[in-house]
Amino acid sequence: MNARGLGSQLKDSIPVTELSASGPFESHDLLQKGFSCVKNELLPSHPLELSGKKFQLDQDKMNFSTLRNIQGLFAPLKLQMEFKAVQQVQKKINSIAFTNIIAVTNLEMKHAHQK
Repeated sequence: MNARGLGSQLKDSIPVTELSASGPFESHDLLQKGFSCVKNELLPSHPLELSGKKFQLDQDKMNFSTLRNIQGLFAPLKLQMEFKAVQQVQKKINSIAFTNIIAVTNLEMKHAHQK
């Protein structure tokens, strides 16, 4: 078995569904997750990396289960809907360029500084 086959087996062992705010279409949070790299997405760099990913999923499941037991079925559902709403707003904010906000192009900015 080559390294790619082992990596795909390890990656397949991670559950696909997540209960946290992250999802397949989220914008990459550089401060929390660091720089993204194709190599890191293909193969886990260390055996503890899989444990860390599984730990976060287990923590989320446990937190939502506790929330459901204490506040009822609607509480975790409401929280998940709020996470998704915030993600949609963040996506729209990330798609707005700085020049769209001030409505001035780089060329106009250069001419403004030369005057």
